[in-house]
Amino acid sequence: MGIDMGKGGRIGCAYYVAMDEVLYVEEDVAMGGIEAVDTLLLGVQPTTVLVPNRAPIELVELLERDAQRLDDESSSGERGAYVLRHLASAEFDYDTAKDGLASINLTSTPDPVEVVPSEEDAADCIGSSKHRNLMCLAEVVNLDSHLSIGCAGAVLNDINRRRTVEDSASDADAFPSFQITAIQMNTPADTMLVSADVLMSLQILRSEAHPNPQSQYSNNSESKAKESLSVYGLLQALACTSQGKAKLRQMLFRPSTNIDMIDERQRTIAVFLRPENREVVMAIRKLMRRVKNTKAVLRYVKRGVDRIRGQLSIRTGDWRALLRFSMVSSQLREALLALSGTSVLTIFPRIHDSIDPPVFLAIGEMILKTIDFQLSKESGHTEIMQGASERLDELKRVFARACEMLPDLTDGIQKENPAWAGQHIQHCTILPQLGFLVAVTIDQESGEGLYSGHTANDNWQISFANDGLVYYKNAALLELDSHFGDLPSQIADEEINVVMELSTAVLTHEDSIMRASDILGELDSLLALAWAAEKYGWIAPQMTCSNIIDIVDGRHPLQELLVPSFIPNNCIIAGGPGNDDLGEENASTEGNPAIFILTGPNNSGKSVYMKQVALIVYLAHIGSYVPATRATIGVTDRILTRIATRETVVDDESAFLVDLKQAAFTMNFASRRSLILADEFGKGTTTETGSALFASYLAHFLDLGEDRPKVLVGTHFHDIFDNNILQAGDGVAFGHMDVRLNPEAEDVEDQITFLHHLLLGRGLSSLGTLCAAINDIESDVVERARALIDLQELNEDLEEACSKVSEEDIQGLGPAELVARRFLETMIPTPGPGVNAAGSIRGMLEEVISLPQMEDTGL
Repeated sequence: MGIDMGKGGRIGCAYYVAMDEVLYVEEDVAMGGIEAVDTLLLGVQPTTVLVPNRAPIELVELLERDAQRLDDESSSGERGAYVLRHLASAEFDYDTAKDGLASINLTSTPDPVEVVPSEEDAADCIGSSKHRNLMCLAEVVNLDSHLSIGCAGAVLNDINRRRTVEDSASDADAFPSFQITAIQMNTPADTMLVSADVLMSLQILRSEAHPNPQSQYSNNSESKAKESLSVYGLLQALACTSQGKAKLRQMLFRPSTNIDMIDERQRTIAVFLRPENREVVMAIRKLMRRVKNTKAVLRYVKRGVDRIRGQLSIRTGDWRALLRFSMVSSQLREALLALSGTSVLTIFPRIHDSIDPPVFLAIGEMILKTIDFQLSKESGHTEIMQGASERLDELKRVFARACEMLPDLTDGIQKENPAWAGQHIQHCTILPQLGFLVAVTIDQESGEGLYSGHTANDNWQISFANDGLVYYKNAALLELDSHFGDLPSQIADEEINVVMELSTAVLTHEDSIMRASDILGELDSLLALAWAAEKYGWIAPQMTCSNIIDIVDGRHPLQELLVPSFIPNNCIIAGGPGNDDLGEENASTEGNPAIFILTGPNNSGKSVYMKQVALIVYLAHIGSYVPATRATIGVTDRILTRIATRETVVDDESAFLVDLKQAAFTMNFASRRSLILADEFGKGTTTETGSALFASYLAHFLDLGEDRPKVLVGTHFHDIFDNNILQAGDGVAFGHMDVRLNPEAEDVEDQITFLHHLLLGRGLSSLGTLCAAINDIESDVVERARALIDLQELNEDLEEACSKVSEEDIQGLGPAELVARRFLETMIPTPGPGVNAAGSIRGMLEEVISLPQMEDTGL
């Protein structure tokens, strides 16, 4: 993955997926900044990151945060997420990268018109091969994305280096690796923009490194990470194939704002949820579980085969997976025809067109006629089916006859030699490249055989020694070698030829297999969404062009799985009407607030409520059903959050500064169709400063008028509302979570009951001291805090109140003052000859302290 940052925070990125053999080029993100880089890292999960030496320091510091280091042998055993490599800036040159990309053969279709270039500057003239290549490149890549094109050039150079290293260490006849079969450009059009803070704060994606450091990376191109509790983790568990899991991640990483696409996915899910289709859908899911990662299988097939320890290196399981895929694909195509209600959907015709049963059945038949799976299972390596090759069958018959000769050959050698030598001649065998050999017991002192042909007419030549035996070759065995030849090697070579022919035949249908694999992955992802809707009780939201969010009985998709019972809540907010090109508004937004402010007790569910609203909006934009009774979701172009403060020792920024940067990002990038979540913004500084910043933050959005976004905020700054700085009305509404108080309860935990039910209006107290008592804060600390709160509510001067002396302290000061007065009245004698001054003074002090106290202390 290559990343670069230009002026004004412009971000360029390109990355190569070895499994897909596709080079992806991101469109330059204007003013994306560090937030865009963080989002790309989270979504792509690269194993290697390339950055130019001239990169800004803030980009380098961000990338070094999660990079592997030479001193990664830490006590925690954790490794970095990727290898960070600093390259010369010349490798990110735009012109060089553009020429390198243009040199990749993207199409094999010949140019129907041949233009003869002029002699001057022939290579760059219209009609030249270079010009045609650039025209082909421009069809798939926006050449105005200079930074991303430069990153693609750096990635391309790194791929070439890797290919050179691998080619030098592998068989020249093997299929090359690190190939680029396609170039794709990702554009932000019709895509909801989300930052890494959103993905992490809402727990949409949350990957964790493998707990075993040795297993965190299985090879140079795949990261072994597991998904913790997250929306993706919830959905991927319902997918049956690796293709479906990958498609789900892509959908979550790039939620759509295209209502037609969203509606298509919802209608597909609705078809799967029809009662009459239930049995067919269950059968389809059962078939999908048999589909393996076809892309990985084809990678092994394309690499070819060679001899490793006398066996074919390609795994029998790969052929079995291809056979199963070819059969299951045809069965799935037929099963989908049994679904009702598919006539209005586009995915089913695409599946019908992508899977050609005769082609896939022919692939399966070729594999069945070539690979003997039963014999392969018994032998532990790939075995060729009898009849796949006449020459191979003949070689095996000859080899079998030769093996049948070995016992007689052993007896003959024993009889031809002295009787005493017979006990040392063990057996005869046939080995690849060595031919026929006779094994003799080894002499441990000399390292040679105890018998090695002591006759003049029979010269025994030692070949090698192994496992207490020495292998010899004599004249009779040499004659057999010349007659039969190297049968094991001939059989191995013919087996390789047969498998290579099968590989070539299968790879002629590679495009068909890949298309079918991709479409089945999309089908599996939609089946997973349908299964989630049925399993968790989700409903289809109504998508609208109106700038509104109207949710009835919404639930948090993750939180409801962790509690015995979840209390659903409603939400209705609307952004400014504005003007855009999304179409006619079809839902009224008048009278609905644009800013909804949550106040009230801690631990009552305010943060969960805000996140569940955002997650419902997010799920709706990937085409999924949502956890609610009813939902009308307006097209939302981005979700911006100021919720989680992600701190790291790499950055020297305080928590408050990080919060300010997140808040600034929401203000700079919000549009009227954005949804903003801010939880307790301003809490990292003094109460006066924090409340002022919070009030100004909300006022900024209100001042946008018809262009104001939808805002959900939670705060404990009650003085803003008590002083009428911000009041309900004119686009602002208040809400709080209901609680029941019982001050008379003996157990402090029974004094408050959180009902987690949203009520309109302000919550007048945060009940912070009660929450502190419930969470085992010392009672004297809680009581002192309550006393200070009471003084604040009475507008008392806390400094003056805290400086007053209590009655108990006054009573304790009386005797102390009396002792002090007695001490001042005491005459201390002058030291002289024969006078023990130290003993005299000590006695006086004891008398001052021990004298009976007078009733009148003079206070």
